[in-house]
Amino acid sequence: MILILLASAIVLLGVGIAVGGAIANRRRPTPLPQASNQQLKMMGVVVPGDERVPVLARDWNGMRLALWRSKVAWDIVARSAEELLDRCAHMEGCPGKTEEAQACLRDCPDRELRMSTLVILNAARQFAPIDARKPADAPYFAPSREKFSATVVELAVAQAELEALRGAKLTEPPAESTVLPQLKEAT
Repeated sequence: MILILLASAIVLLGVGIAVGGAIANRRRPTPLPQASNQQLKMMGVVVPGDERVPVLARDWNGMRLALWRSKVAWDIVARSAEELLDRCAHMEGCPGKTEEAQACLRDCPDRELRMSTLVILNAARQFAPIDARKPADAPYFAPSREKFSATVVELAVAQAELEALRGAKLTEPPAESTVLPQLKEAT
């Protein structure tokens, strides 16, 4: 019995050494060459324009709020257009009465109104954001003086650029006072 145990231990020890040696002597695979940025772009891994840029939380919340407002506005437009469609008068047997995708008969009294309303309705459906939830009641932080001043400066620069493009001088004060003579005497 002891001989059998001793023999099985020797066999197991030999197998372990053989396997361990094979693992130790196995070659490691050569690493794949690194792809260049151009190759990554061609493979679709890196997409130009997907870089992350820092955006102030105030600006991000403002964008989200503007997106939600546009969604609400497009929903109002869609509801109003649907109400106009329901009010359109149709001739007997007009396919446009029951099917939105069907054209009205030539003799329908509100044919042109219906077509214009369908254009508005389809634009509202197409351009409305798919998912624009109202931002949570986040606290409002008034802009700092620096932020407000920078915004005013940007607006002034934009107005000056527009004036240069138009060739007009909109920021000059009026040449003559527009106050009535009776008011001048009173003051």
